[in-house]
Amino acid sequence: MSLISIGISVYNTEKYIKYAIQSVLAQTHTDFELIIINDGSTDNTAKEIKKFQDKRIVFIDDKENKGLIFRLNQLVKLSKSEFFIRMDADDIMFPTRLEKQWEVLINTNADIIHSDAISINNQNEVLGYKKSVSVRNKKDVLKGCIPIHPSVAIKRDILFNNLYQQGFFQMEDMELWYRLVENYEFVNINEPLLYYREDSTKTSVKHKKMRKGLANFGQKYFSNDFIFRSKIIVASCFKYYIYTVLEFFNKESILLEKRYIKLSSSDCKKYQEILNKVSFNG
Repeated sequence: MSLISIGISVYNTEKYIKYAIQSVLAQTHTDFELIIINDGSTDNTAKEIKKFQDKRIVFIDDKENKGLIFRLNQLVKLSKSEFFIRMDADDIMFPTRLEKQWEVLINTNADIIHSDAISINNQNEVLGYKKSVSVRNKKDVLKGCIPIHPSVAIKRDILFNNLYQQGFFQMEDMELWYRLVENYEFVNINEPLLYYREDSTKTSVKHKKMRKGLANFGQKYFSNDFIFRSKIIVASCFKYYIYTVLEFFNKESILLEKRYIKLSSSDCKKYQEILNKVSFNG
């Protein structure tokens, strides 16, 4: 039995899923299982996945769309390993990701490991450096100081006993970290182990879905604090308005550039070369 399970839920990601799978199969740590669940895709996602013939891949081709949160919990329940690694279908791993996260998990008291990332665009071009933040308490979570979700490796039993909660759209990770942060040890590896795709979905679309999740979060944890709940709803509506206006005028780049730190030309070249090795066409 493998000690590491990697879980990916896919929905209409035919353009990107092969790069995610290629990067997993290129890992220096080779003892793992890769569980992929097709969440009712209507494009050629399943066809792309079936091109890969590797005994470490477990592919469940479900024709029904049940949503990301349902699928994340299904992935956790299906995993047989001691550690569970989260990944999105449009992201790409560094070849040493499993090796380095595994070393920290077995040699420290860490329960949840995450890392920095390199931001990329839809053409697999490096954009900049995305810093992950070590979360220490619930206040950090409320400030948005949370791990980059698809960079996370977590002890499987912790996640199995604290599954993702329905209703927290586009912020299922924030709600999870809010529940876990004061009982478990979070550790950030201060180097990039993931290529994070920034613009495969418009920000306004994501934030529109997130508004309902924020309302549910406020109701669950701050039901007696009307002022706080009002603040997060107003702030969310304001952000959605800004995102929509910028996208209308084709100024999305302003939003994207705030998500990462610019790299030197030499660092950009270095990370691009690594990316090219694990995300080839063919």
